[in-house]
Amino acid sequence: MLTIRPISSDLADVAKTELNEDPYQLKSQLEVLNSWLNECAMLCGTLNDQILLSFLRGCKFSLVKTKEKLSLFYRIRTILRQVVQNRDPFDKHVLQVIKLGVGIPLPETASPIDPRIFIIRVAQFDLEKCSFADVIKIGTMINDIMMRDDDQVVICGMCLIIDLARVTAAHLFQFEMEFLRQVAILYQDASPFRMRGIHILNPPPGLHTVMAIFNSLLSQKNQDKRIFVHGSSLSSLHKHFPREILPTEYDGLLGPIQTCLDFWEMKLRNNRDYLLEMAELRDSQAEEAQRIQLPLKQSVSFRENDFFGIDGSFRKLELD
Repeated sequence: MLTIRPISSDLADVAKTELNEDPYQLKSQLEVLNSWLNECAMLCGTLNDQILLSFLRGCKFSLVKTKEKLSLFYRIRTILRQVVQNRDPFDKHVLQVIKLGVGIPLPETASPIDPRIFIIRVAQFDLEKCSFADVIKIGTMINDIMMRDDDQVVICGMCLIIDLARVTAAHLFQFEMEFLRQVAILYQDASPFRMRGIHILNPPPGLHTVMAIFNSLLSQKNQDKRIFVHGSSLSSLHKHFPREILPTEYDGLLGPIQTCLDFWEMKLRNNRDYLLEMAELRDSQAEEAQRIQLPLKQSVSFRENDFFGIDGSFRKLELD
């Protein structure tokens, strides 16, 4: 018996035409994945059918690609334990980072089949209160909930609005390239969400240097997506996202962004048990590789031309 929820006719049309979804094949496809996971002794921890369906949709129902993505999902989370462990939303420090509101999904889209919009407010990352890994941890918590609960983002993809207002060199200096490289794999190669566009607001001086490194962290598929730089112009942003679906802070009519943040704080709290359960997923082979300090590139299958060999940190940058 399938344990997945039905979707609207609009989403079903997108899933069929863009993702090759066939409702009559879902049961057998999920059975294949469940059987495969049961046979993979190194992949520890279970995923329910709804989450497995998210990965199938993210791979356009290629079983081969879905298995590869699931394997990487377990493996990279094992390697990046600092962003998936100690994620109790009732923990004082975790709650403090949640309240910063660095990355927040917006509740509305112009159409029910538009990509889900995420606002990333980089300057909300408070260097005195948390590390960059703490910020990424909250992002994984939100994504874990959305890949189980939000059919729209799974089927229609996501758009990022990256607000760089008030970003300083001190923020950029926190970004070690090796860690960024691993996080890029976590959010691109090991995620069921498809990137549909990236919008940059309030870029700082030295944007070209920052963008060159940012682009190098994108997979080839995401490099081919359109990246829009709006400067400080909200009217430019509104040509892509109507004011009705944007928060007040972006001259929108949705209401203050704090309302969205309050909603997600409560949602994370309400899903405490699930989040702790997802923190237990691991790849025992990758775990052993870490124990004996096997070099990362031997324990994770990277793309052949990964990230163009960039090393070090943003401390090497010269911002204008």
